Amino acid sequence: MDKRKYIYIALPISIALVIVYLCCLLPPNDIPEINSPFPFPVDKLVHFLMYVGFAGATFVAYTHLTINAKQFRYLIAFFWSLVIPILFGGLIEIIQAKYCPGRSGDWFDLLADALGSLFIIPLAVFYKRFLEKRNGNR
Repeated sequence: MDKRKYIYIALPISIALVIVYLCCLLPPNDIPEINSPFPFPVDKLVHFLMYVGFAGATFVAYTHLTINAKQFRYLIAFFWSLVIPILFGGLIEIIQAKYCPGRSGDWFDLLADALGSLFIIPLAVFYKRFLEKRNGNR
């Protein structure tokens, strides 16, 4: 396998590990309180952005790991970049609620995770089409 493909695999895994650390292993008193200028808590924005990165990285990884355009399937790409991150976010919330002292699961965190994953879909389609045009694949 090409060394670049290992990077495409490592990136979503690395982001997932950072999410686990931030959501489960980081003691709650180490998380700074930030007054939100938004009509929602800043931690929801953080969840949204983490999952934009996670879903985007999984889409890019799938895109570059398929050898050619004939192997690429949008349904599979959306499964990896939408369903898997949302399930992962749900699992993290359950783990927080049940096994992380001082932490609690929050359905609104899961909603922010899901919205972050959904947000990447149109950008991912644009990215895939950009690659196809650049490479001359139609």
